[in-house]
Amino acid sequence: MKLPPAPSFVIRPAVMPDLDALAAIDALCFPPGIAYPREEIAFLLSTSAVVVLVAERSCVVVGFAALERRRRARQDARYGELVTIEVLPQFRRESIGGALYRTLEDHARAWGASSLHLHVSVENTAAASFYLRLGFRAVRRIPRYYLHKIDAWRMEKDLL
Repeated sequence: MKLPPAPSFVIRPAVMPDLDALAAIDALCFPPGIAYPREEIAFLLSTSAVVVLVAERSCVVVGFAALERRRRARQDARYGELVTIEVLPQFRRESIGGALYRTLEDHARAWGASSLHLHVSVENTAAASFYLRLGFRAVRRIPRYYLHKIDAWRMEKDLL
């Protein structure tokens, strides 16, 4: 039996020294106003409620993803809010985003999350299609979610 080739990247937890690389990737992946301010990325790296992972190739960060662990107050149900999955344009279509997602989903399951949620711009059809392939479903359209003018899809995936 022939084994599949090993991935050409490594996924690991992000650390504060990754901040500059993550901010640069975010600025390349999203326009101003939608890209996260550097301070917000630093906050994501510093809080225990958020899992941040990076994908590296030859010791260079080529992508990252973040998942916030949340609880519903009344039901004490755990769920994950997918903050972002970002891969440098020249490294897309190499399964990096999918590997980052699967690792975050594994974290969410281990933590006891019953579902994952996210928002994606209705204009970002590539990302919406990616999430649909991962098993998410669009549950509602939110008017003017981004920049007070671009609608978003609220998407969810059950983990149970």
